[in-house]
Amino acid sequence: MTAVAIFGRVSRKDKQDYKRQITDMQNVAKRKNYEVVSIIAEKISGAKKNEERLGIQQLLSEAKAGKFQKILVTEVSRLGRNTLETLKLVEQLHEMGINIYLHDLGTDTLNEEGEMNMTTEIMLHMLSLFAKNERKTTIDRIKSGMAQAKANGTHIGRYKGTTEDKTQFLKKYQKVVDALKRGLSIRECVKVHGFSLGTVAKVRKYIKDDLELLEAA
Repeated sequence: MTAVAIFGRVSRKDKQDYKRQITDMQNVAKRKNYEVVSIIAEKISGAKKNEERLGIQQLLSEAKAGKFQKILVTEVSRLGRNTLETLKLVEQLHEMGINIYLHDLGTDTLNEEGEMNMTTEIMLHMLSLFAKNERKTTIDRIKSGMAQAKANGTHIGRYKGTTEDKTQFLKKYQKVVDALKRGLSIRECVKVHGFSLGTVAKVRKYIKDDLELLEAA
Protein backbone atom coordinates (compact mmCIF):
# COMPACT_ATOMS: atom_id res chain seq x y z
CA MET A 1 0.00 0.00 0.00
CA THR A 2 1.33 3.43 -0.97
CA ALA A 3 2.04 5.71 1.99
CA VAL A 4 0.91 9.28 1.30
CA ALA A 5 0.91 12.68 2.92
CA ILE A 6 -1.93 15.14 2.52
CA PHE A 7 -0.97 18.81 2.31
CA GLY A 8 -3.35 21.73 2.57
CA ARG A 9 -2.94 25.49 2.74
CA VAL A 10 -5.07 28.62 2.85
CA SER A 11 -4.02 32.23 3.07
CA ARG A 12 -4.28 34.09 6.37
CA LYS A 13 -6.71 36.44 4.63
CA ASP A 14 -8.87 33.55 3.44
CA LYS A 15 -12.11 33.26 5.42
CA GLN A 16 -12.29 29.56 4.64
CA ASP A 17 -10.08 26.93 6.24
CA TYR A 18 -8.24 23.95 4.81
CA LYS A 19 -10.65 21.28 6.12
CA ARG A 20 -12.34 20.91 2.73
CA GLN A 21 -8.98 20.32 1.05
CA ILE A 22 -8.06 17.68 3.61
CA THR A 23 -11.44 15.94 3.30
CA ASP A 24 -11.26 15.87 -0.50
CA MET A 25 -7.77 14.35 -0.42
CA GLN A 26 -8.80 11.80 2.21
CA ASN A 27 -11.56 10.70 -0.16
CA VAL A 28 -9.02 10.38 -2.97
CA ALA A 29 -6.75 8.29 -0.73
CA LYS A 30 -9.66 6.03 0.18
CA ARG A 31 -10.63 5.48 -3.47
CA LYS A 32 -7.07 4.70 -4.49
CA ASN A 33 -6.39 2.54 -1.43
CA TYR A 34 -3.57 4.78 -0.16
CA GLU A 35 -2.42 4.79 3.44
CA VAL A 36 -2.50 8.34 4.83
CA VAL A 37 0.48 8.56 7.19
CA SER A 38 0.66 12.33 7.53
CA ILE A 39 -1.69 15.31 7.27
CA ILE A 40 0.04 18.69 7.11
CA ALA A 41 -1.83 21.97 6.81
CA GLU A 42 -0.98 25.60 7.29
CA LYS A 43 -2.64 29.00 7.20
CA ILE A 44 -0.08 31.28 5.63
CA SER A 45 0.48 33.29 2.48
CA GLY A 46 1.73 31.09 -0.35
CA ALA A 47 4.01 33.94 -1.39
CA LYS A 48 6.26 33.35 1.63
CA LYS A 49 9.63 31.67 1.17
CA ASN A 50 9.74 27.94 1.83
CA GLU A 51 12.11 28.51 4.76
CA GLU A 52 9.47 30.67 6.45
CA ARG A 53 6.70 28.08 6.15
CA LEU A 54 6.59 25.54 8.96
CA GLY A 55 4.23 23.31 6.99
CA ILE A 56 6.63 23.09 4.04
CA GLN A 57 9.58 22.46 6.35
CA GLN A 58 7.68 19.62 8.02
CA LEU A 59 6.75 18.23 4.61
CA LEU A 60 10.38 18.23 3.47
CA SER A 61 11.61 16.77 6.75
CA GLU A 62 9.17 13.85 6.57
CA ALA A 63 9.95 13.33 2.89
CA LYS A 64 13.67 13.09 3.65
CA ALA A 65 12.90 10.60 6.41
CA GLY A 66 11.09 8.40 3.88
CA LYS A 67 7.77 8.61 5.70
CA PHE A 68 5.73 8.64 2.47
CA GLN A 69 6.09 8.14 -1.27
CA LYS A 70 3.45 10.56 -2.51
CA ILE A 71 1.85 13.89 -1.58
CA LEU A 72 -1.80 14.67 -2.29
CA VAL A 73 -2.77 18.31 -2.91
CA THR A 74 -5.90 19.83 -4.43
CA GLU A 75 -3.80 22.03 -6.76
CA VAL A 76 -0.22 23.21 -7.18
CA SER A 77 -1.04 26.64 -5.69
CA ARG A 78 -1.59 24.92 -2.32
CA LEU A 79 2.15 24.21 -2.36
CA GLY A 80 2.80 27.91 -2.93
CA ARG A 81 2.09 31.01 -4.98
CA ASN A 82 5.68 32.17 -5.23
CA THR A 83 6.55 30.46 -8.49
CA LEU A 84 10.30 30.32 -7.84
CA GLU A 85 9.80 28.80 -4.38
CA THR A 86 7.17 26.37 -5.69
CA LEU A 87 9.45 25.28 -8.51
CA LYS A 88 12.29 24.69 -6.03
CA LEU A 89 9.97 22.68 -3.77
CA VAL A 90 8.69 20.45 -6.57
CA GLU A 91 12.24 19.81 -7.77
CA GLN A 92 13.40 19.00 -4.21
CA LEU A 93 10.59 16.49 -3.79
CA HIS A 94 11.26 14.91 -7.17
CA GLU A 95 14.95 14.54 -6.31
CA MET A 96 13.85 12.50 -3.28
CA GLY A 97 11.61 10.40 -5.49
CA ILE A 98 8.43 11.87 -4.03
CA ASN A 99 5.47 11.90 -6.38
CA ILE A 100 2.85 14.68 -6.20
CA TYR A 101 -0.81 14.11 -7.02
CA LEU A 102 -2.54 17.26 -8.32
CA HIS A 103 -6.26 16.78 -7.86
CA ASP A 104 -7.40 19.62 -10.13
CA LEU A 105 -5.43 18.11 -13.02
CA GLY A 106 -6.18 14.53 -11.99
CA THR A 107 -2.55 13.53 -12.53
CA ASP A 108 0.66 12.51 -10.79
CA THR A 109 3.81 14.51 -11.47
CA LEU A 110 5.88 11.32 -11.83
CA ASN A 111 5.09 8.08 -13.61
CA GLU A 112 5.72 4.57 -12.28
CA GLU A 113 9.34 4.76 -13.44
CA GLY A 114 9.86 7.95 -11.45
CA GLU A 115 10.03 10.09 -14.57
CA MET A 116 8.11 13.29 -15.23
CA ASN A 117 5.15 13.02 -17.54
CA MET A 118 4.23 15.51 -20.26
CA THR A 119 1.78 17.40 -18.05
CA THR A 120 4.42 17.83 -15.36
CA GLU A 121 7.04 19.03 -17.82
CA ILE A 122 4.62 21.63 -19.18
CA MET A 123 3.68 22.73 -15.65
CA LEU A 124 7.32 23.08 -14.56
CA HIS A 125 8.17 24.91 -17.76
CA MET A 126 5.36 27.38 -17.10
CA LEU A 127 6.52 27.81 -13.50
CA SER A 128 10.02 28.53 -14.75
CA LEU A 129 8.71 31.18 -17.14
CA PHE A 130 6.64 32.78 -14.39
CA ALA A 131 9.65 32.74 -12.05
CA LYS A 132 11.81 34.39 -14.72
CA ASN A 133 9.20 37.09 -15.20
CA GLU A 134 8.90 37.63 -11.45
CA ARG A 135 12.66 38.02 -11.14
CA LYS A 136 12.73 40.57 -13.98
CA THR A 137 9.95 42.50 -12.27
CA THR A 138 11.88 42.42 -8.99
CA ILE A 139 15.01 43.73 -10.70
CA ASP A 140 13.06 46.52 -12.39
CA ARG A 141 11.47 47.57 -9.10
CA ILE A 142 14.80 47.58 -7.25
CA LYS A 143 16.46 49.59 -10.01
CA SER A 144 13.62 52.10 -9.90
CA GLY A 145 13.95 52.39 -6.12
CA MET A 146 17.71 52.86 -6.37
CA ALA A 147 17.29 55.59 -8.98
CA GLN A 148 14.77 57.37 -6.78
CA ALA A 149 17.09 57.10 -3.76
CA LYS A 150 19.96 58.61 -5.73
CA ALA A 151 17.69 61.40 -6.97
CA ASN A 152 16.79 62.15 -3.34
CA GLY A 153 20.47 62.38 -2.41
CA THR A 154 20.53 59.14 -0.41
CA HIS A 155 24.03 57.66 -0.10
CA ILE A 156 24.40 54.30 -1.83
CA GLY A 157 27.38 52.08 -1.22
CA ARG A 158 30.07 51.83 1.43
CA TYR A 159 31.77 54.83 2.98
CA LYS A 160 35.56 54.78 2.65
CA GLY A 161 37.81 54.22 5.63
CA THR A 162 35.38 52.15 7.67
CA THR A 163 35.81 48.72 9.21
CA GLU A 164 33.04 46.45 10.42
CA ASP A 165 32.40 42.90 11.55
CA LYS A 166 30.26 40.39 9.68
CA THR A 167 27.05 41.32 11.47
CA GLN A 168 27.45 45.02 10.71
CA PHE A 169 28.46 44.22 7.14
CA LEU A 170 25.37 42.10 6.49
CA LYS A 171 23.09 44.67 8.09
CA LYS A 172 24.54 47.40 5.87
CA TYR A 173 23.93 45.34 2.74
CA GLN A 174 20.58 43.88 3.79
CA LYS A 175 19.08 44.72 0.39
CA VAL A 176 21.76 42.61 -1.27
CA VAL A 177 21.11 39.80 1.22
CA ASP A 178 17.38 39.92 0.43
CA ALA A 179 18.01 40.01 -3.32
CA LEU A 180 20.35 37.00 -3.16
CA LYS A 181 17.83 35.08 -1.06
CA ARG A 182 15.16 35.88 -3.65
CA GLY A 183 17.30 34.07 -6.20
CA LEU A 184 19.13 36.90 -7.95
CA SER A 185 22.65 36.07 -9.09
CA ILE A 186 25.74 37.97 -7.94
CA ARG A 187 26.01 39.79 -11.27
CA GLU A 188 22.32 40.69 -11.21
CA CYS A 189 22.79 42.21 -7.74
CA VAL A 190 25.81 44.18 -8.98
CA LYS A 191 23.75 45.51 -11.86
CA VAL A 192 20.73 46.35 -9.75
CA HIS A 193 22.35 47.81 -6.63
CA GLY A 194 25.48 49.35 -8.10
CA PHE A 195 27.82 47.72 -5.58
CA SER A 196 31.13 46.20 -6.65
CA LEU A 197 31.37 42.55 -7.62
CA GLY A 198 33.67 41.99 -4.63
CA THR A 199 31.15 43.45 -2.16
CA VAL A 200 28.26 41.33 -3.43
CA ALA A 201 30.48 38.22 -3.56
CA LYS A 202 31.47 38.90 0.06
CA VAL A 203 27.83 39.10 1.09
CA ARG A 204 27.16 35.82 -0.71
CA LYS A 205 30.12 34.19 1.05
CA TYR A 206 28.94 35.30 4.49
CA ILE A 207 25.44 33.97 3.80
CA LYS A 208 26.84 30.63 2.71
CA ASP A 209 29.49 30.21 5.40
CA ASP A 210 27.75 31.70 8.42
CA LEU A 211 23.98 31.25 8.28
CA GLU A 212 23.62 31.43 12.04
CA LEU A 213 25.22 34.86 12.04
CA LEU A 214 22.91 35.96 9.26
CA GLU A 215 19.81 34.86 11.18
CA ALA A 216 20.98 36.74 14.26
CA ALA A 217 21.69 39.93 12.32
